[in-house]
Amino acid sequence: MLISDYAAAIGLATLVVMLLAGTPVGIAMITAGLVGLLLGFGADITLDYLSTTFYREAASYALAAIPLFVLMGTLGSSSQIWARLFEFVYRVVGRFRGGLGMAIVAAGGMFGAVSGSSTAGAAALGKIVVREAERYGYERKFTLACTAASAAFAVMIPPSISFIVYALLTQTSVARLFLAGMVPGILSALAFMVLAYLLALRNPDDMPRGKRFSAREQLKAGVETLPVFGVVLLVLGGIYTGIFTPTEAGAVGAVGIGIIAAIYSRQQLSGVLDAAREAAETTAMIFFIIVGAFIFSRFLSINRIPQDIASWVGELPLNRYAVLALILVIYLVMGTFMDQLAIQVLTIPIIFPVIVAMGFDAYWFAVVFVKTVEIGLITPPLGLNIYVLSSVTKVPVVDAFRRITPFVVVDILLLAVLAAVPAISLWLPNLALGQG
Repeated sequence: MLISDYAAAIGLATLVVMLLAGTPVGIAMITAGLVGLLLGFGADITLDYLSTTFYREAASYALAAIPLFVLMGTLGSSSQIWARLFEFVYRVVGRFRGGLGMAIVAAGGMFGAVSGSSTAGAAALGKIVVREAERYGYERKFTLACTAASAAFAVMIPPSISFIVYALLTQTSVARLFLAGMVPGILSALAFMVLAYLLALRNPDDMPRGKRFSAREQLKAGVETLPVFGVVLLVLGGIYTGIFTPTEAGAVGAVGIGIIAAIYSRQQLSGVLDAAREAAETTAMIFFIIVGAFIFSRFLSINRIPQDIASWVGELPLNRYAVLALILVIYLVMGTFMDQLAIQVLTIPIIFPVIVAMGFDAYWFAVVFVKTVEIGLITPPLGLNIYVLSSVTKVPVVDAFRRITPFVVVDILLLAVLAAVPAISLWLPNLALGQG
């Protein structure tokens, strides 16, 4: 028995109205999905489905990787490990023009990958770098722009929660997704570092050269952060070689960062509990969105909405690249007012069948999708990351958007390159794991 067209329309309308009213996306998807199921199947079947869905979906072994990677990030933040990492990078590049910006980009890429979402990463990273920026005489507006841009591309760099969720929604390989995001993530970091240098040349008073650290001072900071790089390499290497599943790798990473935190910062039990509490809050938010996505996806699939959309797109008098461009523009707009993770779980169940039907590579599309939505998060006039960082740095939103414009332009150019040359995303996974 299919849900009636009437029930489908009411369910979709419920979602739109709740999102426009500012309802958290997880609640909106759960409510809309249940409304559609209730109208189509009645109360008994809907309540029976609801009674098992939350536990069944949340108890997934694959999903256990998410809280472990989030805990890895919060332990590092609460114990100042990420601040040490930032200090090391700054000692290496700080003497150059725009050196602080380069350090923010590099450290932000490493931190943001395990923060859970771009917006959460921007908020956490902003608290670290604002203090450092003032200490080194940097303008706050430039600091905000670098931080927002770093948080935007960071979720592409493994271990990325965004790719884990994408794999769950599309039944693709986490290891291959991690590898697909590696080269684009590094290219983004290098492009932003070059941009920071060029902006510093143009505004030397706002972005002064930093102190020249001796080789001994650089080596000392490098030795202190070496165990952190070791943990990251162990996590990624274990996934790529098949020694660890993503969930096991997350456990290894959390334990490794926890040990480093205990040794380096002599972190007290209260600090560990604070990190665990923050990880639990972030995980609860992510899981609520994911469960909502599963319920809403159930409503969509029963009503064959993804299949109907795929058929409709296939009949349009447009070639597949024009359709792809339209999809990317929609994602850019959505990214200006919604978090990347929310957009992902809301739209991928609908868009992914369309992408596959048009013959595009699933792993290449994952990279393009992440890059597109993250551009939206720093794009005027509604870029969510900018508002989050503006509240942290006390920089007026108008000034913040003015400073972020060059980063948006570079990001759009990178998106065009990634979309036009799939080999950039697919070369490394095909080399390491063979053709997918």
